[in-house]
Amino acid sequence: RMSNGEIVTIQMEHFERMLAIAEKKKVKKVIFIHGVGQGVLRAEIRSFIKSYYPQCEFQDANWQQYGQGATMVTF
Repeated sequence: RMSNGEIVTIQMEHFERMLAIAEKKKVKKVIFIHGVGQGVLRAEIRSFIKSYYPQCEFQDANWQQYGQGATMVTF
């Protein structure tokens, strides 16, 4: 019963929490699986990283291991 916008908001809140935890625990790399779909969540994740974590790099994760719907973030 949630709108698409509400769903993305919840997903982004979870992503932001997990990214902060990874940074706090000094994790070097983390994989976020966002699925393929229309690319909305992927774009939101990458935009967030560019804006709030410019020290991080991101790229598509290994497609053989994670499929096409995953982003690898490196601290």
